[in-house]
Amino acid sequence: MARMLVHAGVDRYALADRVSLLPATLAERLEGRYARLWARVQRLLLEVSRIEEGLVLKGFREEVEDRWVQRFPWKVPEATASEVVEEGLHEEVPERELARLAALAEVHQGQPSHAALAIVVEECLRDDGLFGQEAALALTPWRVWRHVRMSRVPTDRIARLARDVFERFPSRRALAAVAWVRATDRAPEGDLLLALREGLSHPSEAVRFECAHCLQDEDGLLMVVEGSDTARGSEARRVLAAMGSARLLARLESYGDTAFALDVLKRLPTQVTPGALRALFAVSSRAEGALAEALYSWARARPFADWPPEQRSLWADWARSWLGRLSSKEALRFLSWAAASDLAPVPEARAFMSAVVEALSREPASRRAERFQDAAFSRFLSLADEDDARPLHAWAREEGCAEPLLEALLSLPSRWGRSDAKAREQGARLWMAIWQGADFRRLVVPLAKAVRAWSGSSQEEAFLGAVWQRFRQQPEEREALLTAFAPWRGALWERQRAEEPDPVVCFQTWWPVEDPALFAERVDALVRDAPPEDLARRLDPVWTAVEARVDAWPRATSLAVSYAAAALSGALRQGHDALAPEAEWFLSWSPKFMDRVRGAPDPVHEERYSRDFLADIEVDARLMRAHLDQLRAQEEADREAELRRQVAESRRRDLERQAQQRQAEAEREAEALRRVAESRRRDLERQAQQRLVDALPPRDLEWQAHQWQGDAEALPREAGPPRDAPGLLRPQGPAQPLDQEVCFPEARLRTLVDYARLVKAVSVNNADALAVFEAHGLTVAAWSSEATAWGALLSRRMDLALRFSELFQGAWG
Repeated sequence: MARMLVHAGVDRYALADRVSLLPATLAERLEGRYARLWARVQRLLLEVSRIEEGLVLKGFREEVEDRWVQRFPWKVPEATASEVVEEGLHEEVPERELARLAALAEVHQGQPSHAALAIVVEECLRDDGLFGQEAALALTPWRVWRHVRMSRVPTDRIARLARDVFERFPSRRALAAVAWVRATDRAPEGDLLLALREGLSHPSEAVRFECAHCLQDEDGLLMVVEGSDTARGSEARRVLAAMGSARLLARLESYGDTAFALDVLKRLPTQVTPGALRALFAVSSRAEGALAEALYSWARARPFADWPPEQRSLWADWARSWLGRLSSKEALRFLSWAAASDLAPVPEARAFMSAVVEALSREPASRRAERFQDAAFSRFLSLADEDDARPLHAWAREEGCAEPLLEALLSLPSRWGRSDAKAREQGARLWMAIWQGADFRRLVVPLAKAVRAWSGSSQEEAFLGAVWQRFRQQPEEREALLTAFAPWRGALWERQRAEEPDPVVCFQTWWPVEDPALFAERVDALVRDAPPEDLARRLDPVWTAVEARVDAWPRATSLAVSYAAAALSGALRQGHDALAPEAEWFLSWSPKFMDRVRGAPDPVHEERYSRDFLADIEVDARLMRAHLDQLRAQEEADREAELRRQVAESRRRDLERQAQQRQAEAEREAEALRRVAESRRRDLERQAQQRLVDALPPRDLEWQAHQWQGDAEALPREAGPPRDAPGLLRPQGPAQPLDQEVCFPEARLRTLVDYARLVKAVSVNNADALAVFEAHGLTVAAWSSEATAWGALLSRRMDLALRFSELFQGAWG
């Protein structure tokens, strides 16, 4: 009652008087309130006693009771007094003893909640009494400390409270030393070190482990490894692994399981001996999944190139034996680690490449397609050689795999993180290895999608050289290449124009893959200003392209044909008649083409063309037809003139040949007659001389011989028996002016009829040629001279030769 009066503000020196003066009813009321409050404290103390069993230190009941004794009397509103009792004292009192004790007990269990840790750190640890000391011990065990040390905990306060526990509670010195070591992270000395060593033989396994943990005592930790507490055994393995314990690694290699190996790998440094690696790989051979994930997480902290050669060989043997049996994801992760160095790739990394190929080959195509999108697969592509390109070639032909694989190739410089020549050449080389083959057309559609998705400047620069090389070496692949690399057509066009300037080759290459709406422009560029001598060669591929395009694009195709027809018609009318066969073919082909244009459905996609161009084609066709008719007429006239010339020339040659034959025959006959006459003349001379010799005296013989020699020239005309002269012949046919034309006025055979009559008479009376000559007043010598003159004249004048032939072959009377 006195405390309540003091609390109410009564001077303590007046308490006795005030208490004696209190009315009985008021005193009873105050005593009842105090009893009710103290009952609540008693219930609180019972709960404190229950929770205290889970704490390390003792005396919390007495401390809480002392604290509440000092607080009384306490104002509690009458209206809420019953509610406070029903809801629980620890929820309404100003100090939260029960909540703090519950939080401490929860932290001691080793897996505290965030709320419990917050209460211990923010409230209990600030208390200088038993609550703070218990908090120091609760926060420093190994299970809790790994969560606490990452937060901003006042470690210096924990160390001071641990020292208080060390001095106040001798039985808890080992735990207090553990708390001090954890808080300060310093090696223990003096009494703390002695307490920890004594703790190694403590009855409690938990205390022994904490002391061995702080002291890094191998014997003590090995004993815990085989203990019943799994959590402590795992922590002991981790600590021993961090220490590099050879005895732990021997046990691991001998009978260690997956959990054992996982614990070791969490703390094992990568600077290990070959024996440690062999121990890990021994467990890997027994464990499901070959400890791949744990091994990778452990090993990636140290670049593969930094491992000693002996240990890299162990890794390579493990990769060849086990990595290929795992998933491709694991194999690619290990490859990205083993081949991380671009400057000096280690030879042992090839084992990981082979493992990746084996792992990918075992998986279904859908899973492979997913792996192609991983960044680690780009590392595989960067190291792939000819042997690795063969499975890539096969995978690219599988359904669903082509597009992601080609995307990975095209994006290799960016995914690899390198844009140097090596990265570009590698991607292009692998692309060519995949593209080659008779079934390359299966890659056109997925490759086109990949190019559209990765058509950056670096990718274009990387692959353009390889694409152009293939474009130039394999003409049959050009259409497929242009379709697949559509965004790069401009660059390919420039290269082709520079290295293959033939417009026909360019047209044949580009028209199948360009927009059909641009077909007419391409044809116009091909035939416009084309040399006439090259126009026919340029038009041949145009007609082939027109046949392929007319049904789907009738208007654009008709415009293209209009351009071609205009060029052909113009060149033909300019006098280039060598194009006449091309024009003839066009005139026979164009009606069927125009029928196809008229019969084609309405082209919805040809909105840029408002009409077809058949009328323009018909105009050019009429012009070509008119010119061809003119050419044919001129050719016919020239042919007839040539035929006449050939006939006349043939006739002239025949007449010349006949005249030459007749002249030769006449000359032969004249020569024969001359010889006969000469022979007869000599005979007559000898006969006459002989008669005279016989008749004259010997003295007159010499003079008579000279006289006879002068007269002998006349003897041929007079000597011999007289013969009947043949009658003169007359032609029976109609006369012509040429018959009586005087050709040799001074000769005996002045006209053509005279000459023909003599020749005809000689041919009829061959035996009496001399008589015929005599009848016409000719000697043999005169006939020979005049026959030569007539032969020369007939060779010069064809009309006389023809008339002579008619007279000679005609009838004579």
